[in-house]
Amino acid sequence: MKAIQYLSVCLMLAVLVTMGCATTAKGPTDLEALQAKTKEVAAVANAKDLAKLMTYIAEDFECPQIGDKASFKEFLDNAKDAGFLDGVEIDISAAKTTITGETAEVAPVAVRGSFGEGEAIFSTTKVKGVWMISAMDISGI
Repeated sequence: MKAIQYLSVCLMLAVLVTMGCATTAKGPTDLEALQAKTKEVAAVANAKDLAKLMTYIAEDFECPQIGDKASFKEFLDNAKDAGFLDGVEIDISAAKTTITGETAEVAPVAVRGSFGEGEAIFSTTKVKGVWMISAMDISGI
């Protein structure tokens, strides 16, 4: 009788271990999620979809050269209306992502346009589980 109980317990443990190994992963790592988000944001920016682009910008966004989120939106709207965004291309192919806890940096991001070419640095912060652009430095443009 004890042998049957012992065999039953071993069998249940084997089933539980197998089930644990067969479960799906918890989702992408922070690096994978941020790299996917970076590609998504670059595609939206290159499409000049400013309304959608602003959904990736954190409420406490800051850019030393432009200002806060509202100033950045105004800057982009004016630039688009004046035709300054025509031909502008965002290239993330050389960008590296460095994550430190709930913040990360994506750099260098190449920006090309009629003004020439330069590099930007983007800082991101994880807000309620979602990576958002919290800062941008365009002094290299």
